[in-house]
This record gives sequence, structure tokens and C-alpha cells, in this order.
Amino acid sequence: MNKVNYHWNEETINHFIIIANYAKPSEVKQEIEDFVENCCQLEDGETEEDLVESLYNQVFNQYDKVSPI
Repeated sequence: MNKVNYHWNEETINHFIIIANYAKPSEVKQEIEDFVENCCQLEDGETEEDLVESLYNQVFNQYDKVSPI
């Protein structure tokens, strides 16, 4: 896997943060995998796994900043 940090639309990140409020991390990852498979177009050298990892990490980095302690 490439360690590339893709730019994701803030609405996309917020959508998955909302899901993360109610679902287990494994369920969020499955939702992200479904989103990437069905809604994202790969460009040269990209893999679905790269996109999933990038979005998952960005969602949970933001989630950690906004979730109550």
C-alpha cells in the first residue's frame, strides 16, 4: 500500500464521522470500503485499499478531535 494522503471532501469525512458515532470501527471501515468501491474512480497507481486507508485515517483523526472525552 502507498502511504499517500488523499484530499477528501469535508462532507464525505463528516458523513463517516456521523456513522462512527453509532458504529464500531470495523463497521465504519466496511461502509468506507463500500463507498470507495461504488463511488470513487481510481486514477493511475491508486488502489481501492489506498483510498480506504486514507479515508479511514482521516475520518478517525477528525473524529478524535471532535468526539467528547
